[in-house]
Amino acid sequence: MIRLTAIFSALALAFVSAHESPEHTIEHLDAALKQQRTAPKLYQRAMAYRSLGHLEKSRADLVEAVKMAPKNLLFHLELGNLELAARNSAGALEAATHAMPLAQNAEQKSRVHMLRAEAYYLGKQYKPSLQACQLAFRAVPEGEIEWFLLRSENQRALGQHRERIAGLAAGIKRHPSAVLQSHWVDAQIDAGQFDAALKIIDAEISDRRWTSGWLVKRARALYGLKQNAAAETALYAALEEIQERLNPEQPDPFLLADQGIAHALLGNRAGAKNNLQKLHQYHAPPWLTSRLAALLK
Repeated sequence: MIRLTAIFSALALAFVSAHESPEHTIEHLDAALKQQRTAPKLYQRAMAYRSLGHLEKSRADLVEAVKMAPKNLLFHLELGNLELAARNSAGALEAATHAMPLAQNAEQKSRVHMLRAEAYYLGKQYKPSLQACQLAFRAVPEGEIEWFLLRSENQRALGQHRERIAGLAAGIKRHPSAVLQSHWVDAQIDAGQFDAALKIIDAEISDRRWTSGWLVKRARALYGLKQNAAAETALYAALEEIQERLNPEQPDPFLLADQGIAHALLGNRAGAKNNLQKLHQYHAPPWLTSRLAALLK
């Protein structure tokens, strides 16, 4: 299912990409807005600002666009997403509150529920976040991969291991995905099902060229079985592969997360904190950062 916000964001970004750079887009829109100040133009400039990481300027344009067109659902949703990027859970919840009465169908309502879920999760309010996830699934039962992952993270935080494993398995049936498969194995490890997890992990390692992520999972399972020496061997092998693959200029967030977890498990808290900081800089989703963050508590 294609997100409503994704469609309009793509259109806005297409407008941006039609010019040489976001800076030129902003320059063009500055001139256009001097001639006539409209909500769509403010929205387009907000998207250009966001592409440059200028979140405050983007927010100012979106706030003005919302005031000019208060019944435009897209503007409210984008403002909420921007607040999430700025790690402002209260602002995102406020945007969701204004958006909900504007949602006219199940798909639109599910978007608002998931915005609420992400905002509550950001504020470490896991129970209301989980409830918002469930409302989204009630509206659109097939959901999306990100919905299954966020629901899983809430269930992990609440210690609902059985429900988490079952929910991820259901997600894999609906949306065959390596990411869901990976989190399903993590859920088994978190639930203490170490031997079951190792069978899947070892099969994945034997079938892949790049194995660092699965080596980190193997280490976690081995630590659970008190096989600490074997776990450390797996972690050092994972770090060696990650070092070979990681591009410092454009780092893969998945590799950053795995590297951080490996550092944390080996006692290198400084290295792990550095990885977590980089993940936050790249606005990595909670399902990618939560395990590393938990290890650093």
